[in-house]
Amino acid sequence: MKRVTSLVCGAVLCLAASAVAQEEETKGFLNPVFVMQPGFITTNFIDKDPGTSTNTDFNIRFVTVLPLEIPRTVIVGIIQWLPFADNAAGGKANSPSFVYGPIVNIFNTKAAALDFDALFSYGPAATGNSDYTHKFLFEADFFLKIGSLANARGQLANLSLYALYAYVLTGLPDGVDFGDRSVLLYGLSLPLAPWKVAR
Repeated sequence: MKRVTSLVCGAVLCLAASAVAQEEETKGFLNPVFVMQPGFITTNFIDKDPGTSTNTDFNIRFVTVLPLEIPRTVIVGIIQWLPFADNAAGGKANSPSFVYGPIVNIFNTKAAALDFDALFSYGPAATGNSDYTHKFLFEADFFLKIGSLANARGQLANLSLYALYAYVLTGLPDGVDFGDRSVLLYGLSLPLAPWKVAR
C-alpha cells in the first residue's frame, strides 16, 4: 500500500507540473518545471571496509521543481526508482522513494550550476526490504550545462550532466559510518515541461 501511495504522489506531482506550467504565475510561487533524470547511483565508494565493494545501480528520477519568489530558492518533489536493484538476500529492492524539500542555488552560470539541498526522503529501509523509513539528508548538486555550452536550441538548450553528492544524517541503523552514509548520483538531466521549441 505504501508503494502505491508513493507512486500516486509522484503521478500527481508530474501531472501538476505539466498542467500548472501553462497557467499564470500565482502569488508566492512561479511556474513549475518537470525534469527527467536517468542515471546511476553509487554507494559504498568512500572509506570502504576491507572486503567490501562499491555498489552501482541504474537510477531514474522524475523531478518537479517549484520555483519560489525567494531568490535562488526552489522546492522539489522527486520520485526516485532503482528498477534493477537487488537486496542482500537476493530479492528485489526496487521500490520507489519519494524525496522532497528546499534547494538553494549557490551559483549559476552559462556553463555550470551548484545547489545545496536539505531534503527528506521516504523510501525503502537501508536493509533493502519492503519496509519504508523516513530519512533526512544534505545534498550538493553540480550541473554541467552541455546544452548551453553547445549553443543548442529549444529543449536541448536545457540539457545538463549532473553529479549529486548526498549525505544521509538520519533514518539509518546505529553504527553506520561516514562511507555508508554517502551516496553519489550522476547522469543526464532534461527538463520536460514547459517545452521549448527550437527556433
